Amino acid sequence: MKLFVVALIGLAIGIDADTGVFPNSSRQEHRRAEQVTQVFINEFHYDNAGTDQDEFVELAFPSDMFNLNGYYLEFYNGRTGNNHGKRYDTIALSACINGVLSGGKRFCTVNVSKVQNGNNGGDGLALVDPNNLVLQFISYEGTITAVQGAAQGMTSTDIGVQETRTTPIGYSLQLGGTGCALSDFTWQSPSAASKGGVNIDQVMESCGSPTLLPTEFPTTSPPTPFPNNFEGPFFTSENSSENVIIPQPPLPVQEPRTNCPHLESGLLDWHDPTTWGGSLPVAGSDVTLPNNSRVIVRQPISTQLGLITIPVSSELIFGEDPSEISMDVSGFEVEGAMSAGSDTCRLETPLIITLHGSRPVDIATNSREASFKGISITGRLEMHGKRYYKTWSRLAKSVSPGDNFLFLQDEVNWQPGQEIVLVTSAVKDSRDWHQNEELTVGSVALNPVSGVKAVVYLTSSVQYSHVANSGYQAEVGLLSRMITIQGSADDSEPTDPDPLTCSGSARYGDTGRPCSDKELTGFGGHIMVHSGGQGYVEGVELYRMGQTNVLGRYPMHFHVLGNNCEGCYFRDSSVHRSFYRCISVHGTHNTTVSENVAFDVTGYCYYLEDGVEEDNTISFNLAALIHMLGTPATGNGQSTPLALQSETLTLPADVTASGYYITNMHNTIVGNVASGGWAGFAFPVLYSPLGQHRNDNMRPANRLSLLIDGNTAHSTGWWWSHAGAFYFGGSLYYNANDQLVYNAGRDQSHNRKPCLVDKCAEGNCDGYCQLYDQAWNKITNSKTYLVPSVGIGSWSGRMEVVGYEAHDVALGLEALESGFWIDDMLVVCRTGEPWLMPVDASPHRVKGDGFFWYDTGQEHIVSNSTFRNCGFRDGFDHYDTSPTRGCDGNSVNGCHGGSTVFGFLTHSDQFTPELMQATKDLRYEDCGRRFKLHDYRGDTQPSTVSGRNQNWVDVDGTASGLEEPTLIGSGLADAGLWWKIDDNVVHDPDGPLEFIRQNDGPERGLGHIRVEWDPSLHDTVGTSTCGNGQGYPCEAIGRVRHLGSLFANDPGLPMTAQPEIVGPVGGFGWLLTLDGGSPKKLDIRFVEVDASTPLILAIAYPLQTSFTITANAAYCSESEWYSCQESFTPVNSVSEVRNSDGNTYYFDASTGLLYLRVIQPPQTFTGDLTFSGTPEWHLWDNDSPGKWGNGKALGRFSRAGVTLPIQAYGPWLEIVADCVSSSGVYCSDAAPTTSVDPDDVCSVGYTQVSYDKCCNLSTGDCEFPS
Repeated sequence: MKLFVVALIGLAIGIDADTGVFPNSSRQEHRRAEQVTQVFINEFHYDNAGTDQDEFVELAFPSDMFNLNGYYLEFYNGRTGNNHGKRYDTIALSACINGVLSGGKRFCTVNVSKVQNGNNGGDGLALVDPNNLVLQFISYEGTITAVQGAAQGMTSTDIGVQETRTTPIGYSLQLGGTGCALSDFTWQSPSAASKGGVNIDQVMESCGSPTLLPTEFPTTSPPTPFPNNFEGPFFTSENSSENVIIPQPPLPVQEPRTNCPHLESGLLDWHDPTTWGGSLPVAGSDVTLPNNSRVIVRQPISTQLGLITIPVSSELIFGEDPSEISMDVSGFEVEGAMSAGSDTCRLETPLIITLHGSRPVDIATNSREASFKGISITGRLEMHGKRYYKTWSRLAKSVSPGDNFLFLQDEVNWQPGQEIVLVTSAVKDSRDWHQNEELTVGSVALNPVSGVKAVVYLTSSVQYSHVANSGYQAEVGLLSRMITIQGSADDSEPTDPDPLTCSGSARYGDTGRPCSDKELTGFGGHIMVHSGGQGYVEGVELYRMGQTNVLGRYPMHFHVLGNNCEGCYFRDSSVHRSFYRCISVHGTHNTTVSENVAFDVTGYCYYLEDGVEEDNTISFNLAALIHMLGTPATGNGQSTPLALQSETLTLPADVTASGYYITNMHNTIVGNVASGGWAGFAFPVLYSPLGQHRNDNMRPANRLSLLIDGNTAHSTGWWWSHAGAFYFGGSLYYNANDQLVYNAGRDQSHNRKPCLVDKCAEGNCDGYCQLYDQAWNKITNSKTYLVPSVGIGSWSGRMEVVGYEAHDVALGLEALESGFWIDDMLVVCRTGEPWLMPVDASPHRVKGDGFFWYDTGQEHIVSNSTFRNCGFRDGFDHYDTSPTRGCDGNSVNGCHGGSTVFGFLTHSDQFTPELMQATKDLRYEDCGRRFKLHDYRGDTQPSTVSGRNQNWVDVDGTASGLEEPTLIGSGLADAGLWWKIDDNVVHDPDGPLEFIRQNDGPERGLGHIRVEWDPSLHDTVGTSTCGNGQGYPCEAIGRVRHLGSLFANDPGLPMTAQPEIVGPVGGFGWLLTLDGGSPKKLDIRFVEVDASTPLILAIAYPLQTSFTITANAAYCSESEWYSCQESFTPVNSVSEVRNSDGNTYYFDASTGLLYLRVIQPPQTFTGDLTFSGTPEWHLWDNDSPGKWGNGKALGRFSRAGVTLPIQAYGPWLEIVADCVSSSGVYCSDAAPTTSVDPDDVCSVGYTQVSYDKCCNLSTGDCEFPS
């Protein structure tokens, strides 16, 4: 027989705002809440003529309720005898099928089978709310006193009408009358069924109040419908970000429950002694299920048991009991199956499994079996708790201390009495100081006003401020679940708790830190799916789980399953108070970890263990309050002390424990949030896999990103200035002693090198990735906030960062890589929100920088980006005089006095910039200082090679503010007129910088070369001369200046033992002079220059000197297709050199100047068949094909219509002078002083006005080099 029920759900009873309880009210009184409820059984059918058909129950409830999740029906036997008053079925109303809307009510139906017909004493049914409180207990054909279930002790109300064996098919029993609550209606005799809608004799009216989900405890008065300050603005998921799109998890599909294991036939009852051969298992005993059996647990097990073994042929099933099912054991060995619900039948009543066992003293080095205080799965695990959606949300409005309600951006079906975490809005988030709050739900109201999807009333007041503004909003996560698996309170907690009294070096004024030798003995339970097992876990709370420093013993662990667990998942669950990690995906592919909430976790949380894990999905998870093991990694400059594996630090990387540990980027990482931890998302560099996979032929660091989109990190990066909220750095490897080592800083011996070709598969993981095979990892729609270090930090690896927001950060982004594109970026260095920090810390010690250009080996393109409230305010009003520009030094939300929108690293003489930075379409909004040449040693230090060579291609002039194509160069006085090439150059005093208007000349551009003439001198760089900030001397030993009378008296750019030159090209030329004389042999390397902007180099020599000049390719073998060397030929004028293909030279015997055009050559050949049948040299450009048709001949990095050249390593241009040389380095004869002026670059009647222009000052006519 199939019974169908219709229920109306209305205003639920609230709780006292202060105490969370209903004084002087009994549970029985609350069970009688059907007297006033708007949630009720509205119609049902159980009997008809012939075979019973289409039995159902219909329910009615207010239309603004989210669903009936958590409500259920219990069916009671009323027949006389031993079964009178016993429950014979339970049906969760999450399966209720929605019908029509009417009068502010929604109707839903649930089809039911095997409903009893009421003979011999009557039968009944009870409607129970999510807190197991009875809203209705009705019966037909008699009354019932329940002896079990939620209605235990209650007597039913006979509805006074009934169906019989003669009732027509298609009829039902219905409520009739006019109103909105149960008390307004009475039961009517059978009539034609109105399944899913208003009944025949019923008029439904709206009760007019917002719906509150029922509370755990009744109260004499409901909570105030709206808080007194229920006023906007409110932030929704649609307006919660300015620049990025944060994806949302899919809405759950609500369907009738099917395939419920606990409702199937043929099950053996655990509590039936015959299941066990005559007697129930006794306390402390190990229990093995009978072979070929399916055993169900329907009620609590009162004794604590030992190890539960489930044979391959057997299954342990947990049923539903509104009062709770609990089980205490030392562990499970699941060779067969262990089930609680199914993916189409989520458990709607509480199940608690507690794991017991004390920590052995040698556990870190002597691992126990997987079932030791754990659930070992070599068969199949099916755990499916009630679906709560969403598992976490964001605030729609800020919360202040004393508030007892939260406004959320999403509808939630959370229940009264459940625990939630309100995530911090503070800058520091650490065990010793944080502002996360664990709270309890009192009630929930849905959609009370536009812009707010839910209001969560709390049983206690909030202690701290939690922010919601237009840039970011604090998260609220649900910790409670219907199924709980936990470690015992008696033997799980650490025996070495942190006293919270330790201190260390100050961070922004605060010296507090976690004690490094504490919290090392936590020993919770764990779940391990391994050895071919399969795991499907959802709606489960993992509490007091994980075993500190015990390898493989994590709250949830998919262990070395390869591709054999495809489709396995851990989702919409929670992990809190974990002593070691959250979820480990280890040697396993194609799993899903989604919509989980993790809080208060030691060690890395969401964890890809060995680096081989690929094609997994980690999505829509929340991680908060992550604790490091040992001393948090910090250091000076770009390095940190190495961390070594030990008994108290099994994974040395845990000194930087973060919310997400992504050792292999070939996974889908979408919509996640990380709060706290050393970093938020850590992407360490693994040159080889770890653990069981260490001999696998792959390099995890070079695996390409699959999808990394819509992720957020905040309240992190406290412990080191380079610890990015998204941190692409740190290297993990084995040393010579087979000991794991973690370098948290910049490790240039372990770099990420994404490549389209798998070099490991080719047989050499260290193989060179050709330019045409280079790949880029991509991250999109990322957000960081409240980060006192850097938002996104990357030490290596070509990347595209597209769509990025940073709010309240020290530095928006830093990256050290040749080939890095940032597009659609918004950096708001200070939003105006107070920075919540420990009492001794202050934001005025934290920078407010937008972006930093690094000093060498980079190609960075930034496009379509905005900087707001960055840069120090006081004394910097050259571009913006607004009193709110940038940030000042206040202690509430100020910034460091050295803050700038753009910074340049300029401390180094050893490492100097090439052509490596370009921007397009930038915007400044209310910014202070825009530019700063930053030498960390202080502003009083001598200028450096890197400082004088700074350069920048401002493609459209939006960086400089000129709003036209601009070349930016150093404004340091020691650079002379090198960058001040004419009177139209705009000087920026902040950098200082010079802004060159590119359109003022026809061939203006930038060029870079390295000239080498004395190897013994150049070899001293970095060791005794020209250091990297060590203070080594780096004296000028020559000069380079622009040709022409305008620059004749300019000392020019100093040449040092570090012989790199960067400067404006397209002019009359560069004149190089060395103090030691004319170079006997000079090599030119690392050329970067566009073919459209000639780089003319002039060098003075004795008048009778002759030359042999050759261009040489690297890695080249002569063939009929390609040549490897090109000999330059002499020509008769500078003009011929300028207009040549760069394989000629001109020696002016009247001035003693050697002229040649330096072009950027291919790396591996000097001639090809592009223009002839034999290999020939020519002027290569960005369209010239590469060798064998692969890629392009010249290296470049292009994005957003911007191109930067990339120098080729290996090829060189060699100039050998046929002159007498006693030193072997310089010609013995000095270059002559002649009557012909080498700076006479203008025609008669013209005066030089720029490095590339001569004008007739009378007529205004101008000429350019030709």
